[in-house]
Amino acid sequence: MVFFNLVDVYIGFSMEELLKIRAILKRENIKYTYKIFDPSENWLGPGTIRGNFGSFGMNKNYEKQYIVSVRKKDAENAKYFIHCVLHS
Repeated sequence: MVFFNLVDVYIGFSMEELLKIRAILKRENIKYTYKIFDPSENWLGPGTIRGNFGSFGMNKNYEKQYIVSVRKKDAENAKYFIHCVLHS
């Protein structure tokens, strides 16, 4: 898939939701990509932020952000299925 032809259909912090979304998109034969963004793994000076400062005070529920993207032509169907699986 070409990156400029993708639309983000889910941005969230729940691994459980990500697993549900991946399952429904696979079941409906909608191709997708996903990224996991963890800001504490960014480099700051001689090491990562977590390595330099630890993880004290970080809310573990919001430590990682998950982003699911699909092709533009599949975006509306993907959003519908995602809504159905997350709000049922």
